Amino acid sequence: MEPIPVYFDNVKRTAMLIKPKQPFYNWLINIDPADESNEMMKEGYVYLLPDYDEVKQMENWLKKHFDDIFSDQLNNWYLDEEMWPQKRTFKLFKEWFDYSLQVMVMDTQEKFIEKF
Repeated sequence: MEPIPVYFDNVKRTAMLIKPKQPFYNWLINIDPADESNEMMKEGYVYLLPDYDEVKQMENWLKKHFDDIFSDQLNNWYLDEEMWPQKRTFKLFKEWFDYSLQVMVMDTQEKFIEKF
């Protein structure tokens, strides 16, 4: 008897994987040279975006919302916005972060996604 194939549901979202680059690490070290917790950032973060059919649509969304992602990354480390770079541009975002955009997001779990 052949095994029954498993099919996963497509989540009605797209995803962006973001990884800090050296300028982000330099910013952290400049604030607190003794802080070595930035090692955990090497895996990156995944952000769910609206459900798009094409990467170009996701790029357009990111150009409009990059500062939300940028601010979230900064806020993960320091709540005091005075410590953040004040002129955050899309160019600076691309200098500080690598990112990849994924149109297909599959859910391997049966339970609903929970937010907290």
